[in-house]
Amino acid sequence: MNYALISHLHGDHVVGLVFLAECLLYRDKGSMAIFGPKGLESLIYNLYHRVFSKTNLSNVLNFLPRLSELPFPCSTSIGVHSPPDTIYRLELDGTTVVYTGDTAQVDLTKIARNADYLIDEASETKPALARCFRHSTRAQAARAAKRAGAKNLVLVHSPRLTPDRSAKSPASFPERPFPLTVKS
Repeated sequence: MNYALISHLHGDHVVGLVFLAECLLYRDKGSMAIFGPKGLESLIYNLYHRVFSKTNLSNVLNFLPRLSELPFPCSTSIGVHSPPDTIYRLELDGTTVVYTGDTAQVDLTKIARNADYLIDEASETKPALARCFRHSTRAQAARAAKRAGAKNLVLVHSPRLTPDRSAKSPASFPERPFPLTVKS
């Protein structure tokens, strides 16, 4: 079984599930269990039926009502974004991963304490823009990772960086492979 944890209901975080469902139905022949915010299931079904045929997605998508239904430990914290954002901490094969989704700068010291990977959606380069759009900057993400004692920082949702901006960005954490599998 494959799993997806959705942080919030913005299009760039959920629309891909529509196309993933189509692949699972007709090409890959698999299924996926999904946990996310209230309203996610109806949003995905409505989007799917606007783009594709009236196929029954329940054969390939299983929306979980509780985190406790996941086969691995997972806890959450709330980020600061609109709509509300869920920050996830999960443990897979002895590896701890924390994913922030979109959030303004928040205290991650508790949820990201000693995480092997902190995946932070640091999408802004300027603190004023980060505050305005309720995102964080690369520098804020680096400070949060350091305070939490995270071993690796993975920046995603990042802005297009010119070579001069890239050179000015904070030093990265050591790179390591990301080998995560769930045995069910």
